[in-house]
Amino acid sequence: MVEVNEVEEYLKKNTNKMIAVNNIYRDLSMKRRKALWLINQSPNIRKVKPLEVGSGKHHVHVYTYNKT
Repeated sequence: MVEVNEVEEYLKKNTNKMIAVNNIYRDLSMKRRKALWLINQSPNIRKVKPLEVGSGKHHVHVYTYNKT
């Protein structure tokens, strides 16, 4: 497990927002692959269902901070 997860801290600051991975890695100035890896390492980040953001797609890279 990663000790300091930049993506988790970013999503914690933006609670109740559903943010796409493109915006996450652009705002944090990191590579897309690293951002996705950090997202998958955190138990506090959950993937948003497409209908929650108004999309009819089957799969979207949109994430939010899970308050557990």
